[in-house]
Amino acid sequence: MRKASPWLRFIYCLSFSLLVFGSIWYYQSAETPPWKQEYPASPVAAATPSQPTPSRASAKKQIPFRFVAYNLKNWLTSNQNPEKSSDSKNAIIQILASTNADVIGLSEIGSDSDVREIQNLLKKAGNNLPHFHHTGGTDPIRHLALLSRFPITSTHQPEITIRGTGHSLQRGLLDTSIEINGQTIRFLGMHLKSKRTVPNYDQAELRIREAQHIRKHIDSILNKKTDTRLIVYGDFNDHIRSLSTRTILGTHNSPLYLNPVHVTDSRGEKWTHSFNSQDTYSRIDFITVSKSLKSNIDRENSRIIDTPNWELASDHRAILVSFR
Repeated sequence: MRKASPWLRFIYCLSFSLLVFGSIWYYQSAETPPWKQEYPASPVAAATPSQPTPSRASAKKQIPFRFVAYNLKNWLTSNQNPEKSSDSKNAIIQILASTNADVIGLSEIGSDSDVREIQNLLKKAGNNLPHFHHTGGTDPIRHLALLSRFPITSTHQPEITIRGTGHSLQRGLLDTSIEINGQTIRFLGMHLKSKRTVPNYDQAELRIREAQHIRKHIDSILNKKTDTRLIVYGDFNDHIRSLSTRTILGTHNSPLYLNPVHVTDSRGEKWTHSFNSQDTYSRIDFITVSKSLKSNIDRENSRIIDTPNWELASDHRAILVSFR
């Protein structure tokens, strides 16, 4: 067999080499580029902050407002003695105006003319709250009221007769809804029986029965709609671990539980009521919230108001809770 010439063998080798190198180049160019290659970053990824900014939809869900609960100690237009002094009234207006509250829940207020008086005085002091709701129970003198910068969308008339006791809620139960930033907030205000001894019945037992009656109303609201934004507040006339207060709060860790907002004054003290005749200081006034509002509490800007004129105004101190 005749051997191939050197030139022919050279041409064969050159053709084979070109074929191998051509195949390698083709497969490398067809592969997905490795992630370490330099490609410009996506404009969206580059602009994304470490903490995402809220969208317009989530911003609408924010509910910024300031709420104050306050027992006024008998702001009444009645013949009851002693009458509320003008100095005491002025001190109350100064305290309330200083909070710049959007909603104020009041107890121990007299008639609706008393509410209008407070409303007008606050407006002169620079805090205009044009909407209010006034209600009461069997006590013909002391009532409950709520003033608001925002429209009151609905009011409710809860049952005040306590079954099996022959008694009713003396100061009634205030139940109203307010629209704030497109969201409905429901407010439930109360003033339970005081610890003052009376001859006809056991004051502690009646307060427990009042609490049970009110808790049934709370359950009727939250069972119907668990995510109701509910604020329950007022003068509970007993401490946080009392049976009546625990009854109102409900079962801990339950979806229907009311979370008490823990606040302090400028010195870190928690009391809201001064009982001079017994020389005692107690926390008996509360603002509590349903589960759906708990995360909206702005604790840094919530406090017990302890301005120097608090004692001239009332035997109670006002509670301010801010919601963000």
